[in-house]
Amino acid sequence: MLKPYEMSSVIITGPNSIQEAIIKELHELKVLHIVEHSKNELADIGKPFESAARLSEVLVKVRALIAVLGIRKEEAEFELKKGLSDIASTTKKLSEELNTVLEELKKSQELILKNESVKQELEILKEINVPLEYFTSYKSLAYFTGYVKDAAALNEELLKSTKNFMLFHSGVKKRSFIVLFADAKIKEKAQSVLQKNSFSKVNFSNIANLKGTASSNLRKIEEENTKHGRKIEESNKKIEALKNEHRKFLLASEMFLSGQLEKAEAPLKFASTQSSFLVKGWVPADNRSKTIERLNKISKNKVFVHFEPAKAHDKVPVKLKNPKFAKPFEFFMDLYSMPTYRELDPTFFVFLTFPIFFGIMLGDVGYGITSFAVFWLLKRKIKAKNFFNILMLASFVSMLFGLLFGEFFGYEFIHPVISREHDMFKLLYIVLAIGAVHVNIGLMIGFINEMKSHGLMHAIYAKASWIVLEIGVAMLALSYFKLIEVSLFVGIIFLGASILMLLKGEGIKGLMELPTIFTNMLSYARLMAIGLSSVVLAVIINDSAKEFFHKGGLFVSIGILILVIGHIINLMLGLLGSFLHSLRLHYVEFFSKFFHGGAKRYQPFGIKDE
Repeated sequence: MLKPYEMSSVIITGPNSIQEAIIKELHELKVLHIVEHSKNELADIGKPFESAARLSEVLVKVRALIAVLGIRKEEAEFELKKGLSDIASTTKKLSEELNTVLEELKKSQELILKNESVKQELEILKEINVPLEYFTSYKSLAYFTGYVKDAAALNEELLKSTKNFMLFHSGVKKRSFIVLFADAKIKEKAQSVLQKNSFSKVNFSNIANLKGTASSNLRKIEEENTKHGRKIEESNKKIEALKNEHRKFLLASEMFLSGQLEKAEAPLKFASTQSSFLVKGWVPADNRSKTIERLNKISKNKVFVHFEPAKAHDKVPVKLKNPKFAKPFEFFMDLYSMPTYRELDPTFFVFLTFPIFFGIMLGDVGYGITSFAVFWLLKRKIKAKNFFNILMLASFVSMLFGLLFGEFFGYEFIHPVISREHDMFKLLYIVLAIGAVHVNIGLMIGFINEMKSHGLMHAIYAKASWIVLEIGVAMLALSYFKLIEVSLFVGIIFLGASILMLLKGEGIKGLMELPTIFTNMLSYARLMAIGLSSVVLAVIINDSAKEFFHKGGLFVSIGILILVIGHIINLMLGLLGSFLHSLRLHYVEFFSKFFHGGAKRYQPFGIKDE
């Protein structure tokens, strides 16, 4: 439980003639974590099998189809009875059919997009009853289109100079859209008058080939867009039909091809000579006998398999070993870092304390029930089983602490064992005591890790010294406040001894970190503070809603709205705060006392990395 699975180093070597059979067997065994070979003077890197290029090509096409069709990746639900050539052939036909549909879809979408551009211009012109064919080049006539501040003022100004013009206009908010036709001889004069009236030119580039009025063309465009819309709908239905028809085939093909490609490219991780291959890796000790037996059988005893236990400085991949109830909490190790092979695995400790810290902070029966229900629903919808199992357990513990605190959505519905709102300092002392215990458990784990890695004396100097320091400070405090008859001199001796031990075990760095042991413990005060802030906000929400309830009538609805929205916001803040601060207390205050990490997770050949 606290230690990972025992691993054995393995070397497998044999003639190239049996390499493919050995790879196939290892892929089925799913026990070998391969250590990639680096090219050296003794052996080159192996070459992939001839089928690798073809497999890669078809796999890319299959994955492209899965992406384009929007197929959600999940475990294949049926057995694939086709080989590579059949998959390639079916994939090619499907690609051609899908591309035809996509081309039709793209064409319809482009036509609608083009029509929308024309439509925007026609919307401006629809109030102007001018045939669109009039907007062309003339030798004796000039025309202007755009916006002015006041069309009436523009008309009067133009009449002062000439009567050889025609002005059409429509009101658009605080401006007027105008179309002005004028004699080419007065073009410059017309431009001058327009500028005085804050003329803003509008170019119409999409209506050059249209005839008739803007309104009639708008009706035609609407009809065209309706037809294109139907085509788009038909294309989407065809795509959905292809998706439903070929979903299982594509998912099964993707899984099959991935496995085949993994086998075909496996020699790239092997050492290779002209006549033989060699692969190094790690296998769980429990699987040694089975591995030797299967490999000897498939190779007819032509393969050499050598096992040996992990050595002190080997970089061993880690396969965590936790009971089923604690296994979801390995999520936090994946999020942070995997413990090294010889470290104690902290997953079980996180399983014990994370829900408690979360529960102390959230600590409300109503919030616990609500969050439990939400996480249960999300677990069914979202593929993150371990994560939601953690949160559901934490929510359940929140209900238990809610009973202890007597809280239901901020109301004290039963007599509390301890009231967060009124017994604030009592709760503070409790969480600080929890912090002291938690930090010292971390030091004890650190002591075991150091003893396994560097021996007993180093463990005493590096880790036990912190406990001696705590004893010394406690004695000094008890002596100063005269709570217990303790000699001040004894406290000073313990304190001095701890400093010398730290200097021996961790050097100057240890002395610089002397205050951190106590600041780490004080950090657990957040368990009380976060919870108290949630309670206070809940009480404010309840009191605010109560004021509206007393007024009656329509105010009751407002009160209900305040309760619902207020508690939703408070619950979201409470969940976020409880999760992040519980995590921080483990990663920073707890792990810093013993955890090094940095190992690779055991990833056997033949199993996809999730």
